[in-house]
Amino acid sequence: MADLFEALLEATKTDGRLVTASIIGPDSLPQEKLGLRLFVRQDGSIVGSMHGDGAHNEVVQACRAALKTGRPATIAVKVGADEAPNLWLTPGSELEIFVDVIQSRDTLFAIGAGHIGHALARMANVVGFEVTVVDDREDFANRDRFPDADRVISADIGETVRSFAITPATYVVIVTRGHRYDEDALAGVLGSPAAYVGMIGSRRRVKAVLQHMMEDGASAETIDRIHAPIGLDIGAETPEEIAVSILAEIIQTKYGKQSSLSMKGVQ
Repeated sequence: MADLFEALLEATKTDGRLVTASIIGPDSLPQEKLGLRLFVRQDGSIVGSMHGDGAHNEVVQACRAALKTGRPATIAVKVGADEAPNLWLTPGSELEIFVDVIQSRDTLFAIGAGHIGHALARMANVVGFEVTVVDDREDFANRDRFPDADRVISADIGETVRSFAITPATYVVIVTRGHRYDEDALAGVLGSPAAYVGMIGSRRRVKAVLQHMMEDGASAETIDRIHAPIGLDIGAETPEEIAVSILAEIIQTKYGKQSSLSMKGVQ
């Protein structure tokens, strides 16, 4: 049991969402038979096991369903004849299983603290994201400009991005002031498990940056992860409107939706 809890703790550091399965009943069960038995990681892999193959498979199926929906549940699973004696139960008795969802708070990692980064950070905070902003200009990346951000970092962009703990619950938005900073940021996030990577810029600028990244060895598959031009095509013009279009695309990605308004790949 201790090893399972240690594995769960380690998994929470990298998985944006995972699901646990714990025995909570019936009341007749000895105390030592209750508690955590397995968890399913974000990639669908299973750690731990349930009593009996039939019960195990049924619980795993429920966990994977919860992984998709994000909703916890309590289920009843019948105990087979082979496992009933080990649980001090009669064959056909039911185990009560609590299937719980552990969800990391979604993180917006805004790389660039200019007008768009400023507007985006404010809006992302309102809809519940944990917000981190980085820029190498202290006049831009400071608490006075970003009072509601969880973290504001004034440091070298490339170094900060490379050291940032990106998880499958991280949404990366690159809104820097130039090609060099875009490339530094992209180099640090392309191999990460980020849920979303988007980069702002004119079509010409985006094309130049992505072409350079491919020349440096980035694969077409890796480049295809990038949402660029960023945001949904809603005719946005002001920094605030552009921030709305970006956040809308992030939310769309979060819930696995598609939209004909995406500007990704538009020439």
